[in-house]
Amino acid sequence: MAPADIEDDVVAAYAAIGKAVADFALTLMKLYEDLDPQVQQYAGDVLMPLLRVSQVKGNKLIDRAMSLVEHPAVLEALSEGRIDEGKALMIIDQVSVLDAANQAIAEPVLINHAATHNYTASQRYARRYVLKLDAEAALRRHEEKRKQRLVEKFNLDDGMCSLRVVLPALDAALAFDRIDRIARALPKDDRTLDQKRSDVAADLLMGKETPAPQGEVCVNLTMPITNILGLTTDPVMLGGYGPLPAPIVADVAANGIWKRILTDPATGMAEHITTYRPTPAQRELINARYPTCTMVGCNQPAHRCDLDHCCPFDGANTTIANLRPKCRHHHRMKTHSSWSCENRADGTHAWTTPSGKVIETELEPIADPAPF
Repeated sequence: MAPADIEDDVVAAYAAIGKAVADFALTLMKLYEDLDPQVQQYAGDVLMPLLRVSQVKGNKLIDRAMSLVEHPAVLEALSEGRIDEGKALMIIDQVSVLDAANQAIAEPVLINHAATHNYTASQRYARRYVLKLDAEAALRRHEEKRKQRLVEKFNLDDGMCSLRVVLPALDAALAFDRIDRIARALPKDDRTLDQKRSDVAADLLMGKETPAPQGEVCVNLTMPITNILGLTTDPVMLGGYGPLPAPIVADVAANGIWKRILTDPATGMAEHITTYRPTPAQRELINARYPTCTMVGCNQPAHRCDLDHCCPFDGANTTIANLRPKCRHHHRMKTHSSWSCENRADGTHAWTTPSGKVIETELEPIADPAPF
């Protein structure tokens, strides 16, 4: 068991990395500003011999430093160790679609959220916040990003290659679901599921017949009924991804299979269902209420998780109150190590680390709480 003071030292050392990155950005900008204006466009070349980096790396360092310095609130949070470099750059990227006034509103909110959440949760929150703040600007940004869709091939060692396809999130979710369904329907052999997915994707791209039924593709979209009625254009939540502008999923949603999920108007949390194996209705509700593994910082989608009995099964506690999604790794960690967890009455989930610290998994409502 790690002593608490060692854990504090780890936190402090990690915060110091942020301060170092912030200091480097400020120093780099001083160098840049001291250059003759005609030389500034070659600042990356100045860094090549200085830092022993490539021209591309030098230009990236300049661009990154410039972005940080242009957002003083983000730079300050990075310097203080409240957020790390990845979160700082993510926040800058997310607010870039907004005008100056809305950026000033969004930045402190996103910084405060990122200070207590991991990168993926912070990014998901930022997307949703920006969409709510200026839906039209976010839609414009999506259209610009959509123009950048592409296919790239990267040569790897040992006779291998990586094929990268950049698609709109909804298209990618549908494509992956099709590949995954075919791969899972294949007979058992010596291949892993990842290997099967790779083989299926190659067959589909090369126009070959796949040896398994393809079935219907499926993605989960969550939106308020007011969107369907045309009264609002609130962000739509794409399962396993996060918020999307409502207009880009309108056609898919209109032709989909609908399920109604009632939410608590005060909190936005999913509401309303005893055997050891959860019923399909229980699993659906729990997955709607807790969209990812309930380990702090884990983003494994709930539909790929085990439904864990937080209090050990006693013959009568396979209930909504006692079940929480945990990925297989964190399910085993809770069962076979000195980590422990508990379900709170308000629906939150708390973990106790081996050193005795209690960390609470924050609720993630699928709808915005009522404004009253």
